[in-house]
Amino acid sequence: AARRKVDMFCEARNFFVDFSKISGGHGARKPQLGAQYLDFERGATFAPCSRTSSYRQDLFMPHHQRQMRAFEERAPPSWYRTVEETTYLLARDEDCENHFHATADHMNAFLVMTALGIPREEMRVVLWDKHPDGPYHDLYQHAYSPSFPIRRHTDYGGKVVLFKRLVFHLESPGAIIFPGVTKPLPMQCHSSTFYRAYRQFILSGMDLWDVKPPDGPRVVLSVRRRTPQKNVGRVLANEDELAAVLREGNAMQHEVLDMGAMSFRDQLRTVRGANILVGVHGAGLMHAIYMAEEGIVVELHPSYRQDRHFRHAARLSGKMYMPLRTTVRETCQGSSDNVRIPVGEFRAVMDGAVRLARSFDDGLAECGLVCPPAILGLDGRHAGAAAKDKALNTRFPCA
Repeated sequence: AARRKVDMFCEARNFFVDFSKISGGHGARKPQLGAQYLDFERGATFAPCSRTSSYRQDLFMPHHQRQMRAFEERAPPSWYRTVEETTYLLARDEDCENHFHATADHMNAFLVMTALGIPREEMRVVLWDKHPDGPYHDLYQHAYSPSFPIRRHTDYGGKVVLFKRLVFHLESPGAIIFPGVTKPLPMQCHSSTFYRAYRQFILSGMDLWDVKPPDGPRVVLSVRRRTPQKNVGRVLANEDELAAVLREGNAMQHEVLDMGAMSFRDQLRTVRGANILVGVHGAGLMHAIYMAEEGIVVELHPSYRQDRHFRHAARLSGKMYMPLRTTVRETCQGSSDNVRIPVGEFRAVMDGAVRLARSFDDGLAECGLVCPPAILGLDGRHAGAAAKDKALNTRFPCA
């Protein structure tokens, strides 16, 4: 699809919303593309102000266009309720259950809050779409709207409400998580101050900011597993073989996890304590943003994908990035695929990643996946009595 020439958010002061003229419920299932937006009758939004010659209906984001087409210029009614807190109308991406696409919404909301100087403690989030609550409801409540419960349009009981400050979301096509957002040139930034501020905003909101980094290499291998409800793609055909490679390592920790089966809070808590994140190209690698300060992202590329989304996320988050592309053609299970990663190449990549991670913080063990006791004994974090006895002699050998 052709990209918009302008991506924008809007702020309204003293706007009225007649909730009896808004329709669109949410259920347990994702709505079809194009049907995710709420519906507005004429006069659903109104205010005692007039459009100027600068008014451009076509500049509004898609959800906002629908609402403003129904806008009326008229006087206040005789009775209405007033809302003093800043209210943020969050119209989410059509794939808002996906961590990559959801991050676009989350990052854009943070950008808007920063631009408008809105403290999270003074803002209420209203889910302004027909999507199910989804996996990020806890995130919205704690990181974006800690002082006010999350609402839907139905929570206003069909009343007329005057909003002293209303903010319309910057929809996700304008997010800087997309590498192509800087076209025609590729984005070449590294360790973005905006990404780092966003990271702190999310982690502090979820009470996971002040977390001690791991004492040594800690690997999370993020995998996808099919369920009766969802035939997910990019499933590791040889997950057991890759897990066996990780078990070869010593003086390190690893976990093999299906993040899709965990709450978002538990996902954050897990990756916050990891300094090596490994996974097949997919949304779970957006957790690069939340890893330990010094971290490595290992992306396992299927033969057919050339997207650079997660290299982009790793670079802007100040993380090291190590790619591995399989040349083995994928096999299919219905409409989804199984990805086989060459074990020898995986072992070599993990040896390099672990070698780097052993030097993080105050680490002194200059070795890879399998670390000889003579070298491991030099690292004070492992220097028990037995380790010291086996440590390499570091005295200068010449007279």
